[in-house]
Amino acid sequence: MTGLEANSVKALKYYDRKTVKMEEVSIPQLENDEVLVETKACGICSSDVMDWYREPHAPTFFGHEPTGVIVKAGSMVKDFRPGDRVFVHHHVPCFVCRYCRKGNYSMCPNFRENGIYPGGFSQFIKVKGENVRRGLLILPPTLSFIDATLTEPIACCLQAIYRSGISVGDTVVIIGAGFNGLVLTFLSKIFGSQKTIVVEPDEFRLKLASRLGADEGINPNRENTIEAIKEINGGRLADVVLVTPPFPQVVESSISLVDRGGTLVLYAPSAPGESFSFPIYQVYFSQITIKTSYSASPLLTREALALLNSNQSNINQLISVYPFSDFEKAFSAVRYDKTLVKVVLEF
Repeated sequence: MTGLEANSVKALKYYDRKTVKMEEVSIPQLENDEVLVETKACGICSSDVMDWYREPHAPTFFGHEPTGVIVKAGSMVKDFRPGDRVFVHHHVPCFVCRYCRKGNYSMCPNFRENGIYPGGFSQFIKVKGENVRRGLLILPPTLSFIDATLTEPIACCLQAIYRSGISVGDTVVIIGAGFNGLVLTFLSKIFGSQKTIVVEPDEFRLKLASRLGADEGINPNRENTIEAIKEINGGRLADVVLVTPPFPQVVESSISLVDRGGTLVLYAPSAPGESFSFPIYQVYFSQITIKTSYSASPLLTREALALLNSNQSNINQLISVYPFSDFEKAFSAVRYDKTLVKVVLEF
C-alpha cells in the first residue's frame, strides 16, 4: 500500500490502562494546504501511559512524536514536497494572540488543538495546514527517523531549562532520572551548570545520568538528600531544582532543596484534584520562585532538531526500538520495564 492508494490505514487507539488496539481508520481527503505523511517512527511519551490524562478522552487515537516521509502535498503547499523526510509537530501556536506576543506559546488557545490525524501511532498522518506552515521540519539527511523522534521531548526539556533561568555557575538538582530527567541533565551542562546533581533511587539510572553529564548522584533511599546536596555544594542548597516525577509528595520535599533566591520547576503535571502544600514562610523569606513547564513551541523543536543533528550527546543511545506490530509489548515495556528509558515504534 502506498500513501496515494491508502483508503484506510492501521492506527493505535487508546481505550484504557489495559487496552490499546490497532484499528483501521480512513484518512479524509487532503485540503489544499495539507500534507500526507507516511510514518516511519514514533516515540512513546510518558503521557501516552498517563491514564488519568488519557481516559477522559478515550477511546482516542494518539501519539505525538512522529517522523516520516511526505507522500502527498496539497496544491497550496509551497515549502514541502513528496519525498521530504520530516518531523511532525502536533501542536502549533498562532503567534499573534496576547499569549504568543508574550512568548507564552503553549498558553495559546490554538496550541491546544491537535493538528495531526489520526495520531502519531498511525501508518499515515494527515497534517493540517497550520501545522504544515509552523510545525513541520525537514530532517537533516544524516539524522535517522528513529533518532529524530526525540525532537519533541527534547524541545519540552529545553522549555523547562529556559523557564528555570539556569545561568553559568549554578548548582542544578534534577529529581528523577527517567528519560526527561536524563535529557535535562545533559541540557543543564550545556546551559552552564557548574554542578548538576541527580536524585534517583534506581542505581542503573544514576549511572545513565553520570554518562550524560551528572557531576553527582544521590540515592534518596540511602542518603539524606538535603545533607548530601550541602556536602557536595559547599554547604549551600541548589540554585535550580527541576522536578520530573508528577507526585505531590515529591514536589513538597523538593522545595527544601532550593537555596535562597532559587527556582523550583515542575516538569510534569499531577492528576486533577491532587495538590501540594509548601511552607509559605520559607518560600517567602527565601524568595523561592516556583514555576511549571508545559510542552514546547515550534521555535524550540527547531532548536532541539539542531541539537540532535550536532552530535553533542548520546541521548539517542537511550532508545529501545520495537516494530509497530509489537505495540502491545512496547507499551508494556514502557509501563513495567525500568531498564528501558525511551521506547520508539518503528513502522
